Amino acid sequence: MFCRKCGEENPDNAVFCRNCGERLKNEEVKKTEIIENTVNTHEQNTTTGTSSSDDNNWLSCCLCIVGVFIIFGILGTIFRL
Repeated sequence: MFCRKCGEENPDNAVFCRNCGERLKNEEVKKTEIIENTVNTHEQNTTTGTSSSDDNNWLSCCLCIVGVFIIFGILGTIFRL
């Protein structure tokens, strides 16, 4: 039996989840249901907008481009002399 709240696997005769304490009675869940719910939740998060990792990737890309311009500026100044 799996807990709907945290996904922890518990003995079939357990009344409460041994991980989070959620009541398990009459709450049998198959492992595939938990995996499907996790995948669906991830798909919903990616289709509803940008995530923080997308924002971090964009910021990293901009910083790299600025760094490349700075390096070319320094190298151009050095070799111009």
